[in-house]
Formats: sequence, structure tokens, C-alpha cells
Amino acid sequence: MRTELLVAALSGAAAVLSAAYSAQANRKNSLLADALERQKSEHHRLLERQDAMSRFRDPLLWAAFDLQSRLFNIVSGHFLRVYFTQSHDRQYAIRSTLHVLAEYLGWVEILRRRIYFLDLGNREANRQIVALLMRVGSVLNSDSYPDRHFQLFRSDQRAIGELAMSRGKNDCMGYAEFCARLDSDAEFADWFTRLSDSIVELASLPGRHTRLVDLQVALMDLIDFLDPDQERFPQKRRFRTTATGRLS
Repeated sequence: MRTELLVAALSGAAAVLSAAYSAQANRKNSLLADALERQKSEHHRLLERQDAMSRFRDPLLWAAFDLQSRLFNIVSGHFLRVYFTQSHDRQYAIRSTLHVLAEYLGWVEILRRRIYFLDLGNREANRQIVALLMRVGSVLNSDSYPDRHFQLFRSDQRAIGELAMSRGKNDCMGYAEFCARLDSDAEFADWFTRLSDSIVELASLPGRHTRLVDLQVALMDLIDFLDPDQERFPQKRRFRTTATGRLS
């Protein structure tokens, strides 16, 4: 009888230990599976962010370059003098300037919606590009300049960015579509009225236009960051004005 009780006790203990071991193994397996799933999800999100950046980095870069180029030509006095004051291309001078600004804001808005921050490989890079985008927005928004030419409040910047996006929301409308919307959609055109008036006033005002100077410099800093090896835009195409220091 004692032998039978001993065997039963040992069997019971073995069963308890086996159950405990099995439960612990199952728990470890569950934790491992959860960890692997989290890693898989994080890796997927990382790939999505990197894919978005690879898809949208160049469009943002080109839009920033086109806008800074127009600003540089306005500040230098060449563009508005030739295309607005001394010729019959006033409509082109106004509309093409509005378009390059809207296109830049459109790509910024697309990126904002697709990824909450731009993943360029490390946190420092994230902070830098966010700071550069915010700096451009701050120059447009600031009321520290002596006039309101080309001033655009932050909410209006986002609104114009939304308007510049194509119907599929993954691209920005081209110049032809932009002009057609100005002609056919009064509500759309109304968003650009104050900016259009600014361009007309700038054409008749001498001076350095400090907001435009600082905006061009801020955009060039963004371009230098997005294209550090000058693969898209060589140094000979990177002209800079001199920052005013008005907005620190």
C-alpha cells in the first residue's frame, strides 16, 4: 500500500510539475510570439515610413527648390521686373508664383498625413527635418516683419496645402490644373487673393523684402539637408540670399 501511495504521490507531483512547466513554457511562447508580432508590426511601420520618405522626398525637394528659386529671383529684382512690370506676362508672374508656393505646402501636407514624423534613420535626423520644416512655416507665419507681404498663417498654410493636393491625395496638382481651378472655382481662388495682392505690391516696391529673404534661406537649408550629397542639385545651382536675422 505504501508503495502504491508513493507511486501515486510521485505521479501526482510529476503531473503538477509537468503542468507548471507546460504553463511556464506556454507563457514564454506567448510572450515570445507577442514580442515577435510587435517587432513585425514595428518593422512594417518602419518600412512604410521609409517608403513614404523615398516616394515623397524628391517631390518635396523639387518643390522646395522651385519655390526658393522664385523667391531668389523676386528678391534679386529680376523676375517681377521682367515678367510683371515690363511685359504683358503679369498673369504668369502671379499664378506661377502662387503655384510654386502651393505645391510646396501641398507636399508638406502630404508628408504630414502619411507619416507623423519623417523617419530618416535616427532621431536626430527626425528632429532636424521637423525643425527645418517648422522654420519655413514660422517665416511665413511671423508678424515680426515690417509688412505682411507673403505672410501666411499656419492654419492657412495647411489649408492651401490641402487645396494643392490632387484628388488622390498622393500628389499635387500641376500648373495647368491649378490655373483652371483659379478660373473656375471662386472659393478656391479666394484662398490666394491676399497672396496675389502681395505679389502685385512687391512688383512696385523697391527693397530687399526681408520675409522673402529669410524664406529663401530657410528653404535652402532644407534642400541642403534633403540633398546633402548634391545628387539632385549641384552647388552651382544653389544660390543664397543673406538671412536678415529677424526671425531667430
